[in-house]
Parts: sequence; C-alpha cells; structure tokens
Amino acid sequence: MNTFTKIIATSILTLSSIGMANAATEYVAADDYVTSKLCVVATEGSKMRLSQAIEKTGLTKRFVVENITCNNQNLITFVEQHGTNVDNINNYLTAGKYSSNVEVTIVASN
Repeated sequence: MNTFTKIIATSILTLSSIGMANAATEYVAADDYVTSKLCVVATEGSKMRLSQAIEKTGLTKRFVVENITCNNQNLITFVEQHGTNVDNINNYLTAGKYSSNVEVTIVASN
C-alpha cells in the first residue's frame, strides 16, 4: 500500500469512529411533566443529578419508585432497559435492595 492510501484509510477509520461515539441514544422528555423529566434523568446514570431532581419535585424516592411509570414501565425496569450506570441508579432508588441477577428455577411436575 502506498502512503496516500494509508492516509485515506486512517482518516476514514478515524472519522467513522467519531461518528459512532456520538451516536449514543439520548432521551428527551416528551412533555413538561415532572415525572417525564425524572425518567430522563434516571437514564443518564448520575445518582447526584437524580437525587437533586427528586428533591426538587418534593416527592420521596419511595413514591417515585412505586408510582412513576416511564413508557408504561415502572422506573426500575425502564432504567434497566434504557439507562446507563444501571446498578448504581437502581440501588440508589431501592435503598440497596436492587439486584440485576436473575435466578430461574425450573419446577417439574409429574
């Protein structure tokens, strides 16, 4: 390969990797409801921002977890499927009672 071809190939690879890095999903609240904003903040993965957002609403964490739905899913499930830093966010919301480990038990009957 000559030098010019190497330069072009390197440039293309660099530019395509920059595009892929910026292609991360971004969630935007569809309305101005407080609950929609909490859903978006929860997916971003920052416990501090989520804590501040919940405090700003005047709601309790427990109320938020038990009553807020995001796209017809409870908040914990929504964060599991769409969020970043899932374990830390859900542990924060559930006071450390969250576990991403799923155990399947098969029961056979005769």
